[in-house]
Amino acid sequence: MSDFKYYFHQLPCFNCKNTKVSTDLGWLTAAMKEDVVAQMTAIIAKGNVETDLLVNVTCTKDEAREYLLLNFYGYSEEDLASQVKADDEQEVAEEIAELLAEGGDAAVFEHEVVLQSCTDCDID
Repeated sequence: MSDFKYYFHQLPCFNCKNTKVSTDLGWLTAAMKEDVVAQMTAIIAKGNVETDLLVNVTCTKDEAREYLLLNFYGYSEEDLASQVKADDEQEVAEEIAELLAEGGDAAVFEHEVVLQSCTDCDID
């Protein structure tokens, strides 16, 4: 099993853009987190930031299974070892095979990070 952890990162408030807010990054490895943060920092530096930031996460074949099950299928770390439904396992295997068939030994997934609003903004 890869070293996935559930990460948060301080990013600017979506509304005021000044206050830093703890933002959910999802399940990533430490290397994935560094890459995601670098991509988000570059996007934010360019301005014109939307609520949803889309970045790319690159996974090895082994990491791709866990990445998908943790982030898109909602499994917990404990579930990965023994409680993955056969249908989910099959769908994940097919998606990974399709991505790897396009060439290369890594799968690239579009990963969404949703910026949060700070408590000072109080905008509905």
